[in-house]
Amino acid sequence: MGQYQHRRNIAMRKTIFVNKGLARKHVLKYRSAIDPAIIFPESIIEESQLGVYFFRNGRLIYSNPRLAELLGYTREELLQTDLKHLIHPDDYGTVMKLARERLKGEKQTKRSRIRCIRKDGSVYRYEISGFKVEYKGKPAIMGTVIDASSQAQSEELLHENDLRYQRLIKYLPEPICVHDGTNLIYLNNAALKLFGAAQVEQLQPKTYLELIHPDYRPVISERIRKVLNSDEPLDFIGCRLMGLDERIIDVEVSSVRIHHFLGRQMVIQSVFRDITERKRAEEAIIKSEKLSVAGQMAAGIAHEIRNPLTSLKGFTQLLKTKISGSHEYLDIMLGELDRINEIVEEFMTFAKPKEHQFAYGDLTHILSGIVTLLETQAILNNVQIHADFDPDVPQIYCDANQLKQVFINIMKNALEAMPQGGEVRVELSRSGPAAVLVRIVDHGAGIPAEQLEQIGHPFFTTKSSGTGLGLMISFRIIEAHKGKMQFFSEPGKGTEVSITLPVSFAKRTVNQGNS
Repeated sequence: MGQYQHRRNIAMRKTIFVNKGLARKHVLKYRSAIDPAIIFPESIIEESQLGVYFFRNGRLIYSNPRLAELLGYTREELLQTDLKHLIHPDDYGTVMKLARERLKGEKQTKRSRIRCIRKDGSVYRYEISGFKVEYKGKPAIMGTVIDASSQAQSEELLHENDLRYQRLIKYLPEPICVHDGTNLIYLNNAALKLFGAAQVEQLQPKTYLELIHPDYRPVISERIRKVLNSDEPLDFIGCRLMGLDERIIDVEVSSVRIHHFLGRQMVIQSVFRDITERKRAEEAIIKSEKLSVAGQMAAGIAHEIRNPLTSLKGFTQLLKTKISGSHEYLDIMLGELDRINEIVEEFMTFAKPKEHQFAYGDLTHILSGIVTLLETQAILNNVQIHADFDPDVPQIYCDANQLKQVFINIMKNALEAMPQGGEVRVELSRSGPAAVLVRIVDHGAGIPAEQLEQIGHPFFTTKSSGTGLGLMISFRIIEAHKGKMQFFSEPGKGTEVSITLPVSFAKRTVNQGNS
């Protein structure tokens, strides 16, 4: 019976401690059998490279040699030392709380990191764990202690490097975004400004790909996969981003993989170059070149057509006086010749703009005259024109005749956009202290988004019988007035033309619109 009991005790000890550590599931299974007579002189616990302790009533009642060594005491000194002298004051309350939880039987899900005070007064970091056992018939806590100082120092060093990196890129002029391919981790000030955010939390509900324009997401996804498999930075490529206000931002982007950032094994740093202004400048140059070519072509066409057109019209009118019948055909010919003449006039105006005659003018008077002028055409088209003019709108410095040409062009387009009838609204109001706003709104078929961008380009028109020169000339006139003309449209709902004009501007800039 004695040999059997001895073998049973040895087997139990081997199930409690395995490979320099505690196999907790076995300890819990046999916790009622733990007794110092069994485990102390020769137990594996004595040779464990983990610090092992028993704790009850606020003090240590057992320590293995490794724990005493970790704290710089002999085992006898350690067991006589008050726990308050062993645990850093800021962590003492945490340890007591954990002890109470363990004695209540609550399980510990992860090791806790605390600071302990060694015999020489130095402070080291340790990781501790514990669980409830029976010791000499009474509840106690048995646990382990691991030196975590070197790990903590490494983590602090990594954290300091992270902070140094953030401080380094925070104020760089290039927008920089750190992410893991999905989640946003850090954006510097320039990146926040680029996306229209005040702080990173405004963007963090979004994923990185949600900041990318849908047209570019497949390309960017492939680049993310590529950069995560190499330390080589990717070349800059053109891309479009989506701002918080759904604004489209033209950029170039490059990415590189970064190791160990804010506790993450691997992240991606993406650098953006905002090329919005550069694209605008390039588009302006292209538009200017198109205008130059179109102007030369328009002048040549107008010159070549005008002479034979004069002859055709003159002889048609002569035939009308000589022939007694078929006048309806001659009238049709004269009408078509007049229409050709109007187109030629547009060509001439486009090729050689008229000199602007600026003076202070009343927009209410100008717009009222145009509404009256077009009222007959509106009635024929079964269209009602509603005018709403703010009486407090000041006079503006303008070329009244040129602005009439613009408003007539826009309003005629609005009337023609509703062949089945409808309503056109003409509104005049202030736009801040130094500008006025004219809005012309129709409920016609609308203009597709892809065509809106083309409005004002040479010879682009949505009408079957148009030349596209009318709106191009209108844009030129508004630019000469230092104003801005914008088109907003939705297919099936109609179009709004918004024209903003300054009340006045420096006279030295007036003639720039003639170039």
